[in-house]
Amino acid sequence: MKPKSLPFIAFEHKRDAYGFAVRPQHLQRYKEYAGIYKEEEEERSDRWKHFLERQPESSGQDAGDNAKGGGSESLPEKMSAGPRKIEIWTPIRKSIGNIEQMMSLRVEKKQYSAGKQQANDGAHPVKVEEGKLSEDSEDEFYDVDKVDPSQEVHSGDTGNADVGSRSHEETCISKEELECLVHGGLPMALRGELWQAFVGTGARRVEGYYDSLAAEGESENNKCSDSSTSEAIHEKWIGQIEKDLPRTFPGHPALDEDGRNALRRMLIAYAKHNPSVGYCQAMNFFAGLLLLLMPEENAFWTLVGIIDDYFDGYFSEEMIESQVDQLVLEELVREKFPKLANHLDYLGLQVAWVTGPWFLSIFTNVLPWESVLRVWDVLLFDGNRVMLFRTALALLEFYGPALVTTKDAGDAVTLLQSLAGSTFDSSQLVLTARMGYQSVNETILQELSNKHRPSVISSMEERAKGLGAWTDTNGLASKLYNFKRDPEPLVSLSDSADQLSDVGDGDANQESDPGNMDDMYGGVTVNSEIDSLPDPKDQVEQLEQEISELRQALSDKQEQEEAMFQVLMRVEQELKIAEEARISAEQDAAAQRYAANVLQTLKKLNFVVIKEKVDGFHSKQS
Repeated sequence: MKPKSLPFIAFEHKRDAYGFAVRPQHLQRYKEYAGIYKEEEEERSDRWKHFLERQPESSGQDAGDNAKGGGSESLPEKMSAGPRKIEIWTPIRKSIGNIEQMMSLRVEKKQYSAGKQQANDGAHPVKVEEGKLSEDSEDEFYDVDKVDPSQEVHSGDTGNADVGSRSHEETCISKEELECLVHGGLPMALRGELWQAFVGTGARRVEGYYDSLAAEGESENNKCSDSSTSEAIHEKWIGQIEKDLPRTFPGHPALDEDGRNALRRMLIAYAKHNPSVGYCQAMNFFAGLLLLLMPEENAFWTLVGIIDDYFDGYFSEEMIESQVDQLVLEELVREKFPKLANHLDYLGLQVAWVTGPWFLSIFTNVLPWESVLRVWDVLLFDGNRVMLFRTALALLEFYGPALVTTKDAGDAVTLLQSLAGSTFDSSQLVLTARMGYQSVNETILQELSNKHRPSVISSMEERAKGLGAWTDTNGLASKLYNFKRDPEPLVSLSDSADQLSDVGDGDANQESDPGNMDDMYGGVTVNSEIDSLPDPKDQVEQLEQEISELRQALSDKQEQEEAMFQVLMRVEQELKIAEEARISAEQDAAAQRYAANVLQTLKKLNFVVIKEKVDGFHSKQS
């Protein structure tokens, strides 16, 4: 599947310029914005063209150093490898090479730190040249125009000394101008290559690695050989991927049979690359979107950067960072929108129930695609998740006034999802997110994350140990943790070697033999905290009682609401009757006033007539 440079016109009357289906309820609104999108696309294309024309072509460090035909401006071509059709690695155009060099510094810093700490477990290949990185701040990659390139290498590194000796003019890129251009949006023709530059795919790539993963994934009898458990997990990934393939942008012109095969290879390859994450729903949309914009292997390394760096800890089994981010966002919402937060509390609606899917899908299933891509532009350029929070706050600012009018949690969720899906003004969304919430920066988010992370980890540990954290109805972290995991044993083995040997040497079948249970636990020491735990049956009974009380309270609340509704209806009817009576009384009073005025006028007329007659009579007598 080739990344197509698509003209900015709709494929069908029900699809947008990118080939994505438009929701029927939003079709008319999209048509209103189609002309605006076309004008914006032409303007940003001109701006980027002028910007890139002023940039010197990069040399020596292009993303395609290890690829054939490096720096080609042409579209990638497919190659056949046996029964497979895999697009070879295609380097980005040379005019974007300097941008990629600048952005790749942060990738190399992370890889250097990971290698230095020996944190690489084999699932994440590290390709970094020691001595290439300095020990300066994380923001150094932004300030290429302010830093002497020669400082990026050690004096003893002969290979990198040539790079460091390049003139300042060769690598100078204005951070401010580039940032302004990114915030204004990326052209369709350049978006795929610029995303690769932002993520630093060239610095991440290990030659031949993806091809080997794809070949293993396509093998019919391919199974993990570590253990039966890993085999089952791998089969689960394959099964879920196969289910999600037809759900990924159904009917999109570019996702034909070859496109689906590429998507399958890419998702399986990532699952094998990072088993701690494997495959999660929503990844199919990320991978499908990237495949529409770039060649297959390029898309794979871009996906690796997004999941492993931008969203590290988000899609693992524990999803710690996802839970932490929702707690951080809830605190920001309470600070920025106290009225909305109070109303959501009144409805019994947690912020995470609405915004959790936003973050996990990176808005792909929430916003119109033009807005999604604009958010991704800024997100990938920034290299962090700040834009996620800013966009969520901007949406709540837009639609918060409508939410506070809802009277039911279900209505609130439905209304917000519908309104968010109609956010076609992508420029206004990005502007509000960036300028309206500048105080929400990486430093603040890191502080809040450090504040809430212990509670999330503690809640998960308590759940894993079976200490009844599920009874804590006030803990949002407990509510978010909904994964099916076997709890850890409620007892711990003694440190005594004799006791360990007694238990370890026993027959494995003792675990299922009730007659040997006492012998089995003879060498087990129960923690003092466990001794004080209530009996599980009592916990179940208590939970059932609480559920019964909650149901009764809910029933009472519904009855009260129904009674209140009836009272309001009667009051409304009485008010209507009173209003009608008031109007009728006003009309009667007006009629009476009119009659009195008429009568008064008649009296005056009669008096004048009588007076004239008397005066005439007197004048005749005289």
